[in-house]
Amino acid sequence: MYHRKSRLQSLAILMLDCICITISLMIANYIRNGSFFRSDNDRMDFGLLLVASLTVFLAMNLLRNTNRNMFLRGPLHEVVHIIQSNLFMFAGAAVILYFLNVLDAYSRLAFFYFLLLDCCMMFGVHQLWKKMLPVLYRRLGEVRRLLVVADEIYASDLVQDLKNMKDFSYEVTGIVLAGEDIAQKNKNADLKTEIRKTEGEKLPNPNGSRLESFEGIPVVSGWEGLVDYCKGASLDEVIIAVGGDKKKKILADMELLAEMGITIHYQIPVPELYGARQKVLSQFGRFYTVTYANRVAPVGQLLLKRILDICGALAGCVVLAVLTVILGPLIKLESPGPVFFSQKRVGRNGRIFKMYKFRSMYADAEERKKELMKQNEMNGLMFKIENDPRITKIGRFLRKTSLDEFPQFINILKSDMSLVGTRPPTLDEFAQYSPYHKKRLSFRPGLTGMWQVGGRSEITDFEEIVRLDVEYIDNWSFMLDVKILLKTVLEVLKGSGAK
Repeated sequence: MYHRKSRLQSLAILMLDCICITISLMIANYIRNGSFFRSDNDRMDFGLLLVASLTVFLAMNLLRNTNRNMFLRGPLHEVVHIIQSNLFMFAGAAVILYFLNVLDAYSRLAFFYFLLLDCCMMFGVHQLWKKMLPVLYRRLGEVRRLLVVADEIYASDLVQDLKNMKDFSYEVTGIVLAGEDIAQKNKNADLKTEIRKTEGEKLPNPNGSRLESFEGIPVVSGWEGLVDYCKGASLDEVIIAVGGDKKKKILADMELLAEMGITIHYQIPVPELYGARQKVLSQFGRFYTVTYANRVAPVGQLLLKRILDICGALAGCVVLAVLTVILGPLIKLESPGPVFFSQKRVGRNGRIFKMYKFRSMYADAEERKKELMKQNEMNGLMFKIENDPRITKIGRFLRKTSLDEFPQFINILKSDMSLVGTRPPTLDEFAQYSPYHKKRLSFRPGLTGMWQVGGRSEITDFEEIVRLDVEYIDNWSFMLDVKILLKTVLEVLKGSGAK
C-alpha cells in the first residue's frame, strides 16, 4: 500500500501561522487599547484588519508556498524569512486598508506591537514544529521504512541526498550494495574476517563478514541476498538506483519484491529541459524515480480510515473498561493467571507488536500447542482445532461472543492495528511465509476483515485466506471498510464472532 505525500504538513503549519497572526493582533490591540477587539476610534474595525492580514498572508503562501523548505532553514534564516513574510503581509494589508479609506483609523503603535509579537510567536511555533514533527511521525506509526539498493555509481550521492532531504516521513533502515568495486571490498572484508576467525578474535558483526556500514547506514545484505532479507525484514519501501547491466539483473528481484507488496522506487534517468523545468515524478533529492505499488491509496481516504479507527477505538475502550470489571474476576476464578493475554504478532510490513486479548485459555496454552499440532484443521500456516482443550469455559463464551477481542481496541488506539484489515500472523507463522504471503501484511492488520465476514468458520485453507486478504488490499476503499464493519456486527449478533 502506498500513498503520495500529502500537503497536510504544509496546511498544518499554515493554520498555525494564521492562529499566530490572530492571537498577536488581539494581544497588540489589548496592549494599545485595553481590549482585544475594540478601540476608542469607532472607525477602527478589528475584524477588517484581521481579514486583510490573513487574506494577504494566505495569498502569499498559495503563490509561493513559503514554508516548503522550512526544515532546511536554520534559526537565523528562519528569523529572516518570518520578518520578510510579516513585512509583506503588513504592506499588503495596509494597501487594502488605504483603498478602503480606513488606514488612518488604526494606531501605528498597535501595528508595531502586532509585527513584533507575530514574528516572535511564529518563530517559536516554527522551531517547536520542527522538533515535534519527527516525534509525531514516530508516535503515530506513519514513518515509512526505506531500504536503499544502489551500486558504486549512485550509492554515495543517493545516501547524501536522502540525508539532506530531512524528510521525517522516511526512516532509512539499511542499504544493499551492488557493484564490482563493492564486491571487491566485501571479498577483502571476507579475507580479514577469516584471519580474525583463525586468530580466535570475536567478530562484532552478527550478519557475517560483509561491510558493516556505508556512510553511517547499516549494510544489511549483499545483492544476492536482497530478496531473502526483504522477506523477513520490516520494510515499507525500497529505492533502487543501479546502472548498466545491473538494471537487467535487478528486474527478477523487483518482481519478487512487488509480490511481497513492498513499494518500489526505481531510479530512471530524466533529462533536464530548460524550457520545461517542472517534472511530475517521485523525487529523492536529485534522483527521480518511477514508483511501483500494488495499491496507491488516496490520502483523504486513509485519513478517514484513521479517524474512524480512533473514534471506534475510544468507544471500544470505554466498553473494555466495563467488561474488565465484570469479566476479570470470572477469568481468574476459573484459571489462575493474568486477565489479559498478550502475544507478539507481525503487523504492517513486518513490524512486530504485542496484540492483546482477554485470556480465554489456560495459562500453559502455548506450551500445549506443540502437542496438538497434529490435530490442526487448517491447511497451511495457521492453527485451529474444534473443541480446543486449552480453552476455558468462560473462554468459550468470550470467543463465541467475540468479547475476547475487545482489548485489541488498545492496539487500534496505538495504531498497531485498524478496525478493518488483515489478521496479524504469529512469529512462527510469519517465518514460513513465501514472498506472496507477505503481501497480506502490506496493510495495517485489523480487528476484522474480508475473510472473517466471508465464512470464517468454513474456510480451512490458508491460501484461500491469503487470496481474500490480497483481494481486500487490491480493492480497498473507505466504503469497503464500512461494509465489512456492518457485516461484522451482523456476524457477531448471530453468535459467530470474527477473529
